[in-house]
Amino acid sequence: MKRRKLIFTHPAVLSTWAALYAAAALLPATPVIGIGGHFSLSSALMPLAGIFFGPWAGGISVAAGAFIGQLIAPHTAVFGLLTFIIPTIGAMGAGLAMQRRWIWPLAAILALASIWYLFPLGRAAWFFPFIGLLGSLAIAVGWLWGSNWLTSETKTKMFAGVFVTALTGIMVDHSLGSLLALHMFALPKEVFLVVLPIAPVERLLFALGAAIIGVPLIVGLSKVGIIVGPKIYKQPGS
Repeated sequence: MKRRKLIFTHPAVLSTWAALYAAAALLPATPVIGIGGHFSLSSALMPLAGIFFGPWAGGISVAAGAFIGQLIAPHTAVFGLLTFIIPTIGAMGAGLAMQRRWIWPLAAILALASIWYLFPLGRAAWFFPFIGLLGSLAIAVGWLWGSNWLTSETKTKMFAGVFVTALTGIMVDHSLGSLLALHMFALPKEVFLVVLPIAPVERLLFALGAAIIGVPLIVGLSKVGIIVGPKIYKQPGS
């Protein structure tokens, strides 16, 4: 029985991406309201790992980079040494979306939203999981119309494909991070009311940044023989 291959990218490429991700942690982007710390520019790179390398290789690359990043930039480690787990899951969500396995990131967002309401403070801030609808919308657009956008020769379609796929991973990351913040810091609903209009804009900007960075890299890397995105599964021996 032929074993299914899970990782298609050379370890040197994954190591390079992990190093880039770790370095990006030094560049703060926006503050984390209510619990201190900052989001970094690595938030835009996180989903690209899944889009470029797939859920498993992308997840490993982000896990390594995020763990190192939280050591060299502790202001981004809002959950201590466990912080790296959140972007790892987000990268895996983007990777699954890249593989057109949209059901799994959708299930993750819905499951995390359901768990939210198991906590009394979560029920008090009942409105906050509705931000996850942004991820559900991205999944619906990608699922119904964007299945071939990532491999399109049209840059506009490729840009849209990277955007919705990145937003999917970013919203998985957001849903998990919000739930952990609720549980670990016992944040009152007033904090979530303040964050409510800000968080969607931040996530859209991160996804936009991922698309701006990602499209030239997809085109450029293929020209130097590094295949990324859905095309990695069409290589000989895959």
